[in-house]
Amino acid sequence: MPTTQHSPQGHGHAHSLAQGHAIDRSEAKDTTENGGEAGNMPNLSTLSLDELKQLDRDPEFFDDFIEEMSVVQHLNEELDSMMNQVENISRENESKGSHLVELKRRLSDDYTALKTLGEKCDQLNKKYLKKSEEYAPQHIRELLQIAASNADADCDRHVEHFLNGKIDVQTFLNTYQSSKKISAERKAKEERLGTQLSALERAGI
Repeated sequence: MPTTQHSPQGHGHAHSLAQGHAIDRSEAKDTTENGGEAGNMPNLSTLSLDELKQLDRDPEFFDDFIEEMSVVQHLNEELDSMMNQVENISRENESKGSHLVELKRRLSDDYTALKTLGEKCDQLNKKYLKKSEEYAPQHIRELLQIAASNADADCDRHVEHFLNGKIDVQTFLNTYQSSKKISAERKAKEERLGTQLSALERAGI
């Protein structure tokens, strides 16, 4: 179909034409039985023959006429609104993504710190159990018995050395008396502790 050049006045004419027919469409909508989308469509029957020919042969004039239609403007507004919503959602997702990465990093740091703290607690608990065993009354009693036994063994060794002539009388007396004193002290402490433990057992403690 042949096309012709149109002047800027043609665009103004299309704009006023669309506005004029918007009024016709509004009136047509009021008289339409269902009052639906038919009121938003152009009433081509109101156009002159020259206008119809120009719409037919001039694509730009036709586009301008369509763009001025209220239904098209409404669709464009809805499209712009949806695009804005998509952009907002995209920005929110990006922000939430960055926040999620930060939360994961913090969680990893907290897990590492908690693991280190747990290891330290385990080490301290082992030390506590070891000390508890070392200072347990029954364990102390056993240590006193061993110490007294070692002191008695020292006394026997001093006597043996003296009899074999390895030490003189004065050295024998000094070392023997010292070992015998240690043995007596350890035995006395062990006996007192044993008495206390027996009393606690009888009391059900």
